[in-house]
This record gives sequence, C-alpha cells and structure tokens, in this order.
Amino acid sequence: MKRIALTFSVGATAVLGLAFAACGGDDTAAASTTAPTSAATKPAATAKTPATSASPKASPTAAAKGTPIKLQNPTTTASGLQYVDVVVGTGASPTLDQTVTVNYTGKLAANGQVFDSTQGKQPATFAMKQVIKGFQEGLSTMKVGGKRTVYIPSALGYKDIPQGPIPANSDLVFDIELIAVK
Repeated sequence: MKRIALTFSVGATAVLGLAFAACGGDDTAAASTTAPTSAATKPAATAKTPATSASPKASPTAAAKGTPIKLQNPTTTASGLQYVDVVVGTGASPTLDQTVTVNYTGKLAANGQVFDSTQGKQPATFAMKQVIKGFQEGLSTMKVGGKRTVYIPSALGYKDIPQGPIPANSDLVFDIELIAVK
C-alpha cells in the first residue's frame, strides 16, 4: 500500500505531520500538500444525479455554530456523498489522473468546527489521487470556476481512523472552489 506523508495546517498555530494510505501501488512515497488525503485503496464506481444550480447568495448549509451541518436540497450520489453547487463553473472537470488547484475549508459535520482551510493562504495544488474518496468524487463533477459545498460521509473520508483534529468516523463538509485543472 502506498503511503503519503502530508502536512496539514490547522489554524494559524499548529502544523501536523500526518501519514495516510493513498490509492494503488505497493511502494512508499512522500508528498507535501494541504489537501485531505486518501485512505481508500480501490476506485469507487458511483452513479451521480444531475447537479442543480443554487443561487450564489444562498447558503447551502443550515447550522448555527456548534450544531450539526446539514445541506439544504443537496444532490446525493449513489455512494452517499451530497453536494450543493453555489456557483456552477464553465471550465474543465478534473479526472483522477490530473492535478487541481483549489481553495477550500474543511469542517466537521457534527459541529461545524473548521479543521483545515486555505482561506487567507495560497490555494492548494494536489493530484486528485492524493485525496480522500469523497473529496475526489466531489471535485470530479465540478467545473473550473465552480464553488461547491460537499458533505462527505465517514465511509468516503477517514472512516474509523482519527486524523489529528478529525475524530474517527467523522462526516466532513468542505466548501470548495475549483480554480484550475492540469
């Protein structure tokens, strides 16, 4: 199993070095990124329902601070991933063999606590294969210029393995802006 070493920036004060299993391969490699990483080892075949466009001014989540996050009127895929398009992009959609540049904020769905963000920093650039299945799936149907809120069930995230500030079996919510695909 391939292992990827990652550096997460949590808030402005803590930097955690974390190692996660990535998709495919038996060799060991190291990479540095601020993106959520993959713990899955086989590709997921999912059927997606058509995306709908939401008003850019409408909030796709309904939660007061400290309460669970639930998406309003999400598109739900066969895998259980949910998303709401805040802005539908007009550019290319990424494939698993490509590299993306994104801005994102990751939160725990249970209480809305932010565990990682590029806000106020440089956008993150990473290979699609380096991130958790839910992040891959959420990005794969976006188009460059788009903004989306993605609800990732723990089965598509880190499952029963705690990752720094992310407890085991945590559902995650990411606000993602797809800037570029290469």
